[in-house]
Amino acid sequence: MTHRGDIQSLRALAVGLVVATHAKTPWITGGYVGVDVFFVLSGYLISGIILREIASTCSFDPWRFYARRLKRLLPAMLMVILCTSSVAWITLSPHRQVVDATAAQAASLWLSNFYFSTRTINYFSNEVLGNLFLHTWSLAVEEQFYLVWPWLMLFFYGIWRWQGAPMNFRRLTNGMSMVAVTSLLIAIYFAHHRVEDGFYLMPSRAWEFALGALVYFLREACEVGRNKWLEYYRGRSVLNSVGWLSILLAAVSYSDNLRYPGLWALFPCFGAALVLLDSPEKQPQSVISRLMLHQRLLQFVGNISYSLYLWHWPVLVLGIAIFGGDPITRFGLVTLSLILATATYYVVEKPIHCTPIRSKVKVFIFSGFGMALGFTLMTVWEQEANHLLKKPEQAIIQNARSDLPDIHSLNCDTGHHSSNITPCLRGPTDARHTIVMFGDSVLAQWFPAISEIYLRKPDWRLVVLTKSACPASQVSYFYDRIKANYDVCDLWRQRAMDYIEQLHPDIVIMGSRNYNFSRERWITGTRAVLERLSPVSSSIVILSPTPDLGFNGPDCLAMDVNIPPWMPHHGSCVTQLAAPTNPSILEILQNAAQPYSNVAVLDLNESVCPNKICRARIPSGIVFRDAQHLTVSFVKSLAPAFEHALVTTGIRP
Repeated sequence: MTHRGDIQSLRALAVGLVVATHAKTPWITGGYVGVDVFFVLSGYLISGIILREIASTCSFDPWRFYARRLKRLLPAMLMVILCTSSVAWITLSPHRQVVDATAAQAASLWLSNFYFSTRTINYFSNEVLGNLFLHTWSLAVEEQFYLVWPWLMLFFYGIWRWQGAPMNFRRLTNGMSMVAVTSLLIAIYFAHHRVEDGFYLMPSRAWEFALGALVYFLREACEVGRNKWLEYYRGRSVLNSVGWLSILLAAVSYSDNLRYPGLWALFPCFGAALVLLDSPEKQPQSVISRLMLHQRLLQFVGNISYSLYLWHWPVLVLGIAIFGGDPITRFGLVTLSLILATATYYVVEKPIHCTPIRSKVKVFIFSGFGMALGFTLMTVWEQEANHLLKKPEQAIIQNARSDLPDIHSLNCDTGHHSSNITPCLRGPTDARHTIVMFGDSVLAQWFPAISEIYLRKPDWRLVVLTKSACPASQVSYFYDRIKANYDVCDLWRQRAMDYIEQLHPDIVIMGSRNYNFSRERWITGTRAVLERLSPVSSSIVILSPTPDLGFNGPDCLAMDVNIPPWMPHHGSCVTQLAAPTNPSILEILQNAAQPYSNVAVLDLNESVCPNKICRARIPSGIVFRDAQHLTVSFVKSLAPAFEHALVTTGIRP
């Protein structure tokens, strides 16, 4: 196809937005729309390639098409996977290496979108967002598009004799329109019912490729004078300007809280469509035309966009793990990504891409060998990382990850899917005294200490009512993991309070992590719960949130063990707590409890982080099992401090 400078500029915009968002550039919170722009662009270019070959030869060679795609995309991707894995081998914790290696296996076969779509939401894990090869999901979607699209277009066009009709461009247009509408409806459904599948899988993304194809059809119609009204606006910088503005507005106004793609993807996708539809070369002296056709920096970034997309994410993930994530470091990592992308483009990508295909069979053989080699090496990496995990020091750290209260294995917590309450009961059922734990997983982490204090006595029983990410305060909030208001939590909380009212317990211990609620919402929500529970319980204890570590404790410790002494490490697995905000969460909870004579607020943070210093590990053992939850062994060691704190509030165990 004829080279279009405006397409290179569109590529530069798309990859720039993606990189900016991943580098946490202020104001660009929705730069992931750049991926949607790439999908529309791919639909436009690939559909054009197929139709031009049919127009010039009255046939289409799918095997040559596949060979070109493999030769164009596979070498650079395999090189980045191998280089990234080599660095990860000597820097990351073995646990993270195992997860990254399995993702690399899928990426080597262009199946990583299926891999990540099956990584269901896990409250105790943030491994997917920190995976070195997370960004390859979009490359997998593109490859699956390349695999299916030619046959779909040929069928709609009627190229085969057995279809019993001559080639029909109108039928092709109608077929692509049907694909676009059907896929968009699937995307809307998935966005509300199956978020992971909607984001990662081809059916909910096909409409973006189909939109690109329809833009190509419409542009060709304009070129031959079939749409004079639209032709009037082409080249006048109207379509380009509106298109770029639409993409940029989406990039600065969207966030991770959206149920994406769904309907939200229409805005940036139609922006990309308008840019592709325009013809800036008709008025090359206009400002927007000069920008899109001749701006050297945009043209350069557009040229290296594929290599830059491949490099930027693993460089950021590895660099932040080694050097930290301050703005200057992130800027340096983006600069390094540009350097690596430039070298990859000129040394690997461009030379191989420009080499003529003399034998399609050889391309398939070498491609198959490369993919098999990549998969095999990633499998070896996974096995070696698993072997590292078995070393004594790493095994101790690895065990800390699963050092969580056994109530989590008893289905007491139904997660974000269900509002049913499933109380966990400990102690004799006919005990005269009852203590209830009510809150989220940060409150549930104290179960071992509370059991140690109360269940040693025969006349006490313990009832656990906890739900992950569900605050004990009556506050409805948007839960970013499900991209929606956490209505399940609100209903569960009401049912839990109904249950507590029936129990009439002696003591209720309630608590949550430090959610990002305003002072007013904290106080109002906490008092709404206390209004119901204080009349039915002799004593209520509100447990102040324990501090977040700010990083994954076991990952940091394992990295310290694994990383070579000569390589820098951004921290020593220690967090210095900042001075409390005014007011702090402790003061807010004390204010909320003030009107109730039988309510006390307990703060154990000095025991968790002495002198406001939180450590992933202390001489007696590992403190945190992730970034915010304490290990069972550490919690048990705090049982005496917990009991003493209860006594100071007037509650005698």
